[in-house]
Formats: sequence, structure tokens, C-alpha cells
Amino acid sequence: AKLVETNGYREEVAWIDLAFAVFVIMLLNVSDRCRTFALFYISMFMMHYMNPHSTARFSRNFQVDIEGTGITYLVVCSVGTALAILAAILPWPRTDLQEVDQDVNSIRVALTTMLRQVVITYNGEPQQATIRSKLVKGFRIINETLGQVNAKLERVWWEGFDLGSRGHVRYLISSYVKLLKELTDVARGMQMAAAQDMTVENGVMREMVPEISPFTERVIEFVNDSWLSLSDGDISEAEKVAMQRKAEDIAQGLLALGNTYNTKRMEAGIPVLDIALLEEDFFMYNLGQMVQALERFTCTIRVPDKGEMARWAMDALLDCVDPDLDRNHWNFVLRGFTSFMAAFIWAVMLGTYNFIFAATVALVMSKFMGSAIERNLGRMQGVVLGLVLPAIVLHQLPTCSGGLGTFLFLCIVFVFEAGALYVYRSASSRFSYIAMLTAAFAAQAFFQPCDVFNDESATSHTAYAKVTSTMTGIIIVLFVDTALSNERPTEAVRIHFESALNRIRAGLQSALDSKQQQRAQGLVQKDIKQAALYHSEACHEPRYWRAPYPEEMVEDILVLMDQLRLNLRSLEQTGRKAGQRGAEGFQDGQFHAIFAEVRKIPEFIVSRRDLLTQFDRVAKLLLSTLEHEKEEQNLNIVNYEHDDTVIGKVVVLCGMLQHTEYNTEVSVLDDHRCRIAVAMFMFLNIHYRLADIVEVVL
Repeated sequence: AKLVETNGYREEVAWIDLAFAVFVIMLLNVSDRCRTFALFYISMFMMHYMNPHSTARFSRNFQVDIEGTGITYLVVCSVGTALAILAAILPWPRTDLQEVDQDVNSIRVALTTMLRQVVITYNGEPQQATIRSKLVKGFRIINETLGQVNAKLERVWWEGFDLGSRGHVRYLISSYVKLLKELTDVARGMQMAAAQDMTVENGVMREMVPEISPFTERVIEFVNDSWLSLSDGDISEAEKVAMQRKAEDIAQGLLALGNTYNTKRMEAGIPVLDIALLEEDFFMYNLGQMVQALERFTCTIRVPDKGEMARWAMDALLDCVDPDLDRNHWNFVLRGFTSFMAAFIWAVMLGTYNFIFAATVALVMSKFMGSAIERNLGRMQGVVLGLVLPAIVLHQLPTCSGGLGTFLFLCIVFVFEAGALYVYRSASSRFSYIAMLTAAFAAQAFFQPCDVFNDESATSHTAYAKVTSTMTGIIIVLFVDTALSNERPTEAVRIHFESALNRIRAGLQSALDSKQQQRAQGLVQKDIKQAALYHSEACHEPRYWRAPYPEEMVEDILVLMDQLRLNLRSLEQTGRKAGQRGAEGFQDGQFHAIFAEVRKIPEFIVSRRDLLTQFDRVAKLLLSTLEHEKEEQNLNIVNYEHDDTVIGKVVVLCGMLQHTEYNTEVSVLDDHRCRIAVAMFMFLNIHYRLADIVEVVL
């Protein structure tokens, strides 16, 4: 609060205002870019405000000073923002909504193509091994793209605030993306079954490929027609009814397909549970899950009314400013607040009132030390290139004034900035960050009075002052992060792996004990995503005295953990019967304990104990390997011996579970025999994945 009667200010009010504003900005759940700009301008305004030698003008007593510093920068930022928007829409518009539309369409095409290829692998095509390899890579790319689409859908809200048809489009595409995600998981299960069934000669699925292929085509037709109906942001009641009828027809086709499948097995004299043919039951079960996804989609797809759109818009706005109160964010708030205030206080104590100290902290602060150090190194490169190269180039000009000099000056600026921005848009994230900083600081270095470039001492002094200010800010960030950081990225990877493993084990135990599961696979997926996020940061973490970070091992473990998640997902689904469409939408099936009748069989008790024990041993091995950061050999790895006899006991158990009967009158999702077969197949696959984890670790 500037005093009206003096040229000073109330120091205690200024410091309290600064500390409160910085703390709130650090606390809010806003994007990194928004936080950076907010802190940047706060540092600049407050430094001008508190500098007794500053000639900057400020508005006083709630009266707006048109020539004041705040109004000047508001106008400049408004013009810059308008130009940035023009750059995004000229010569043709480029929005996140358009990119989402293109990405979803490409995912749709890729997924429907891969569904056909899954059936081809069952048909015994000569290139089936190559196709399987492409499918594994393709599903991984689809999952990554779906994650990017969800992030873009969140940003789409800012492009139009969900006003008019844009809100309808965003909601309908979000529902469609959920359908694609479900179908992707189902298709991965089908691919898993098809891949393992290639060595079996006495199954019936190859005979059924001529019937499965047209069924799959009907599903693909539904997926394509649904996209055509909703991609324009509107879906009529007639289109919705038509989609529901298509889903019902596909469900009837599934019932007929399941009946044919069971009939062929009975005619072939195949036992009720054949350990060599469990994958065929799993394939049929996934066809049922595919139909369930379509029916669930038809119950959720609709155009929301204005009241719902208003509530969602308010929720989206509140999410942007809602404090994220997890433990890591609080530590980030503490480190960022301490670094910023330390840099600001340091500039005031020196008497220079140079805001670059604190502005540098705002630019380079990061939640993790690994990425912070890399960003700081890039920051240094960007500052040096941006300040030094313009001076070197312009010193070669005979003059930067007059007609020719101005023309050459503008050409140099255009070429330099265009080149830097090209690298920013096309290079990797590491070099794009350096290019962005180079472009920003070069613009500041270029636009100075012409006589400054002719004065080598003035140019050198300006560059030196900015480089030293930047280096000081970086050193402050490094010191504070080292002192206050409570969790390294590598520790976060291990913590999320541990959380995912605990959730998977809890889900397994619930299924084995015939208890109603809490659908842990969704939480497991979140843990895996967080582990992958921290893994990308851990790769850049300084190791100092520690052993190298096992980057390749963790990447393989992430894949295997996701496969365990899919196994748990299928296991959880076998605990429920088929869902039904109701008056209030799609209703999930009732819980039905499939192992209630066999829980006391000795073979089942042994298999249950072996599975959980094996899981615990492998989890302990993996976590201890991640904790071991010394150069010497890990004794846990040396002393570990994997129990390969447990799979044989599961085979024996499968032979004991022959009390069920074939049922040609119900859907595969309600068929007790099929659900038990799927559960046994999941137990075997979990053992296989645990063995794969051990192989990767060892």
C-alpha cells in the first residue's frame, strides 16, 4: 500500500502481501505455466514497488492510473495474449478440440483394425507371429494416446468454457473415449487368449472363426456408427434408440455364439474344464465383456441439459483452483515458497532490487530434483544463447538504424526467432525448453536502443548482470531442493509399485475367499500411471554415490504390472453376473461367489496359499531391488529361488473342478462353468506374470 502523502510504503504490509500471494499461488492446483507467469509478474511488480529508486507509477486509493505500471503491463500482456490466440487460429485454426477429434478417430480406426487382426490370429494365418507382435505394440500406443486425449479433453474446457455445442461435443467424446478404453482392455484380453491358443490342436475356436468374424464386424459397425452419430456434438433420440437396438441385437448374437460354442465342446467330448483350453473360455468371456461395454455406452450416451452443463463448468473451474493437498504437493509448496522468498529477500538485501533472482526461481522450480537439475542446465544454456548470440550477430552490423540497417535488423530477428521457435515446436522436450528460453531472452536482448549494441562495455555488462542473476536464482533452487525435498522420484516409483502390488493382492484374496471385491483394478491403474510419471522423472535424477537407476527394468515391470492389472480386472468381473439395462441406466450384475462351493477342497486351499505366498515373495523381491541403490550385489536377488511347482498344483485343482455342467441357455457372462474357467485361467496367468517379473529382476 503506497502512502499517498509520501513516496514510501508500509514495509510490513508489503512483505505480508507478498508472502500471502506467493503462498496462495503455490498452493492452488493450477498449471505450471500459469504458476510461473503469476510468480514472474508478482516478483517484477513488488520489486518495482519496494525499490525506493524506481520511477514506476502505481495506482493509488482505488483510482486507476492509466500510465501506471500495472495498467501498462496489463495492456502489453493482453496484446501478447491476443497475438498468441491469432497464432493458433491463423492461417487456419488449431485447437485441442480438433486434435481430440483427430486422435479419437485414429484410435477408433486402429482399434477396429486390431480387433479384426485378433480374429485373424485365431484363423491360423501364416503371419500370425508378426501380427501378435504388432498387436502388443499397437495396444500400448493406443493406451498412451488415450491418456493424451483425456489430458486434452480437460484443456478443451478453456477453449470455450463448454458454451453451446462445444460442451456437448466434449461430453459426448468423453463418453466415447471411455468406451474405447473398455474395448481396448477387452481386445487385449482376446489377444492374450488367441496368443496362447496357438499350440492347442483339439479346441473348437478355429471352427468358430467364420461365426466370430461377422460378430466382430457387427461390433466394429456399432463403434463406427456411434462415432458418426456423436462427433457433431448432437445425438437425437432416434439415433440413441437405434444404437440401443443394435446393442441388443449384438447381445442376442453373443447368446447364439455362446450356445454354439458350448454345443461344439460337448460334441467334441471336451471336459467341462480343460486346462489346455481355458484360453478359449477366456476369449468367449471377453466377447461378452465387449457386449457389456456397448450396452453400458448406450445407457450413458446423451446430450446433457443446460443445468448439468453449468454444474460441470463450475466443477471444472473449481478444479483449477482447488488446493491439491497430497503430501508431495505440500512439500513442493514449501520448497517453492522458500526458494522464491529467499531469492526475493536476497535481491532486496543487495540493494539491486533485481527481480530476475525471484523470476528465475519461478521459471525453474519443479516438483522433483531430477527434472529440476535438467531444467536448470537448460535454463543456463537458454539464457546464455539468448543474451550472447544476439550481441554477437548485431555487432557485425555496420549500423542498426536507417533504412538498410532497420531492414537487416528485422531480418536477423525474424530468422533467429523463427529458428528458435521451430526447434521449440519440433524437438524433444529437453531441447524445446532450451529453444523457448533462447527465443524469450533473445527477444529481450534484440529490442534495445541501437547505441547499446555499438557499446561493447554496456552490452557485456548487461549480459553479465543477467547471467549472474539467473545463476544465483538457480543456485538458490538447488540448495533449497536439496535441503527440503522429502521424496526422490525413484522412491516415488517404489511407493506406487508397492501400493499397486498391495491392491492387487487384496483383490486376489477377495476373489479367492469369495468376498465381494471393491474393484481394485481402477486404483491399481492409477498407481501404475503415477509410477510411470515418476519413472520419467527418475531417469533424470542425479545419482551421486548411488548405483545407476534400473531404467530398462522398471519399464519392463510397468508393462508386466499393467498385465497383472488386466488379470485382476477379469478376475473381478467373474465375481459378478451380466449387467442389465434398467430405468436408471445400466445396472451392474449382482455379486456371485464362484468359489463358494470349493473353498474347503484341500487342493483349493493349497493353491490359494501358494498363490498368495508366491505373490508376496515376488513383491518383496521387486521392492527390495528398487530399494537397493548400492554398487555391491543385492543379497535378496542372490538368495531368491522361484517356486515353479505351484503351477502344477493349479493344474491339479482344475482337474478337481469338474462338478459344473455345460449350459447352452445362458450368456457366457452368466455361465458358471465359463466364469470358473476364466478365473482359473487368470490364476495361471498371474503365476506366469510373477515368473516374468522374477526373470526381469534377476
